[in-house]
Amino acid sequence: VCGTLGHLAATFLPVFGIAAAFAAVGSPIWNLSVPAALTAMAVCALIRGGMRYAEQFMNHNVAFRLLALFRMKAFAALRRLAPAKLAGKGKGDLIALVTTDVELLEIFFAHTISPIVIAVVTTVVYTLALLTLSAPFAVTLVIAHLTVGVVLPKLFASAVRGVGPELRKESAALDDEMLDDMRGIGEIIRFGQGSARLASIARRTLSLWGKRLRLSAKNGDFAGLGAVLVMLFTAITAFLVMTLCTAVSTAVDMPEGLIWMGSVDSNAPALVAAFVLLTSSFGPTLALSALPANLTQTFASARRLFALMDETPAVVEQGAECPEYQGMTMSDVTFGYGSSAHTSGGRTSGSASQPVLDHVSLDVPQHGILGIQGPSGRGKSTVLKLLMRYWDPDSGTISLSNIPLPQVDAGWRRRVQTMMGQETYLFDGTIRENLTIACNSADSAASAIPDSVLREALAKASALELVDALPNGLDTQVGELGGRLSEGEKQRIGLARMFLRDADLVLFDEPTSRLDAYNESVILGSVNNLAEQGSTVVLVSHRDSTMRVADRILRM
Repeated sequence: VCGTLGHLAATFLPVFGIAAAFAAVGSPIWNLSVPAALTAMAVCALIRGGMRYAEQFMNHNVAFRLLALFRMKAFAALRRLAPAKLAGKGKGDLIALVTTDVELLEIFFAHTISPIVIAVVTTVVYTLALLTLSAPFAVTLVIAHLTVGVVLPKLFASAVRGVGPELRKESAALDDEMLDDMRGIGEIIRFGQGSARLASIARRTLSLWGKRLRLSAKNGDFAGLGAVLVMLFTAITAFLVMTLCTAVSTAVDMPEGLIWMGSVDSNAPALVAAFVLLTSSFGPTLALSALPANLTQTFASARRLFALMDETPAVVEQGAECPEYQGMTMSDVTFGYGSSAHTSGGRTSGSASQPVLDHVSLDVPQHGILGIQGPSGRGKSTVLKLLMRYWDPDSGTISLSNIPLPQVDAGWRRRVQTMMGQETYLFDGTIRENLTIACNSADSAASAIPDSVLREALAKASALELVDALPNGLDTQVGELGGRLSEGEKQRIGLARMFLRDADLVLFDEPTSRLDAYNESVILGSVNNLAEQGSTVVLVSHRDSTMRVADRILRM
């Protein structure tokens, strides 16, 4: 509404100016007097300014609220799909999706919906106004607006079809490569691969630049064509004014029944006003002719975003049971990452005919330590992920306290279970903040957990001396991805988090793989104490030394 009023005011302002000029010489248009026409001009000027601001404010207010909603939905989809369906997706691609792709949707909501409505409504109003001045001008306006606002955008959209998806795909791939190189910049420098990696980035950048240039060139071509069409219709309108004026001049000598326009003096003002109105009316329709340049990327971004939202997770959490932990069982379980249920976003090793796990059964006790040992590639880590229900098995059942995992409430299961994988992720914050995220307390803010509790967990993980040696102790910043700590130090911080968790079932995947013999012995003693305090431990490792604390060992 605001945009329509603003554009109508902008178009009619010069028309009322013409009306004031003709009224001053005694040839009023629409019976407007000079004061009335000048007042109408002032009102149009005020409306134009106010409505322009209101239109932009409301469009962007709606757009940014919708962008926030889409981001929430995108993060909800990521949470729903994690961890299984995100395992094979590039992190740079996901970052681009929740930032650039979502931002591009703003073009549709703020700069597409209202311009289309404005163009349609204003064209109707202009046509009705011209019918009161000259019917031929009204017909000319409809033809001109259909050409500039419908035919031209259609041709433009056909010319740039496919460019948007290519741009978004290549842009996401470039984001992936850049993020990968930034994370591995140390290895790139050490192995002297800087020039090769830079050349790859430059190649991708030039390819992306070329496609953007192609889009910009098409945009320029059609913008120029739009301007030419406006000038063409302006010339046609001027020719129409002269033709009609000539027809009126000759009509003076014709029989009275053939005079359809009246005298020159009475019709010239209407024709001039019609000319001004028509030539001033192209603003809303010209805005439509430029839409395909941006919409080709917007629609590509929307397809990427909706594809993420529509993707089905590897598991659907609908369970409601909250049983006390009494052990877990795997009964005749077969699972392969390459099977149809697990191919999207997952690992590619294994296949439906050669599963990672083939009719495997095991019992996780209610108390004690179960060790799982075997060489790499036998599915030890996969067993832990299935116990955590990252995936569902292809066949067989997995139960918690004799209740199938799909029937167990996911939130409850996360409180009962916890797992430390082979890679320890540390957030860009302090050691204290990285530890307190594991606490079961309703208020797990860093300031709410006593230092004594954190220090006890660090001691169990053989990390207390390390933390005490740091200048800021628990408040030491670990850096992005824990980059200020070594792999062994990060692993010990991760172990401390496990001891803070106080879960009934604790799953360890190679917890001592990056530690020396002394630190391994300290941590294994803490793991044994954890089991003696009532937690059940499943310990995966290929080391014989790690297995010495296990009460029972399953060899794979």
